[in-house]
Amino acid sequence: MKIEAPARTARPQPRARYAAQAICLLLAVVSPAGADDYVVVPGKPNLVRFESQAPLESFDGKTSQVKGTLVLSPAALGDSIEVNLEVDLASLDTGIAIRNKHMRENHLETAKHPHAIFRGGTVRKLSAPRLEPGAKVTFEIAGVLDLHGVQKPLAATVELTSASGDQGPELHVITRFDVKLSDFSIPRPKFLVMKLDEVQKVTVDLVARRAAAPGS
Repeated sequence: MKIEAPARTARPQPRARYAAQAICLLLAVVSPAGADDYVVVPGKPNLVRFESQAPLESFDGKTSQVKGTLVLSPAALGDSIEVNLEVDLASLDTGIAIRNKHMRENHLETAKHPHAIFRGGTVRKLSAPRLEPGAKVTFEIAGVLDLHGVQKPLAATVELTSASGDQGPELHVITRFDVKLSDFSIPRPKFLVMKLDEVQKVTVDLVARRAAAPGS
């Protein structure tokens, strides 16, 4: 008489089990309970502007073509905010067509690198733990700027204001920071015999509207 051995229940491999646990932990961190999604839609009143300066030759460029999301809980801002913003660099306008062409083709190389992307981020120096309706908080956010095929850490001071718009709750976001062209392998613009400053001053002024809840 032959006795069959009991079937063994397959156990998950340790590596697969740890990977699953890591994914669950990441999702819990990225999407905290009670957080709301706020959406930035391309177009006005959004503004991304850079200033390029030199002693005798200065100009700026601007675009409203920025999109993305912010995920946060105004009632409990905590130590992190999920930010994902993308700027269409080919839409930057300096006011002169030939200069736009020169900037896009010879410096930003927008055919190969069409977007600047910021992903964040860690929150530091928070002025208040919650964002009250109609109030403003300031903080420093740290994340990564992806520009011209190069990724570099970026920290910037942010002013965040809560408001009630025509389409529901919204956030007004203002931040300013410097970008050093050599950090991103971007050649310094040169006009006539003069090169412009290597450091570009960037201003970002956005409105993010709270996304509608599923099924609403």
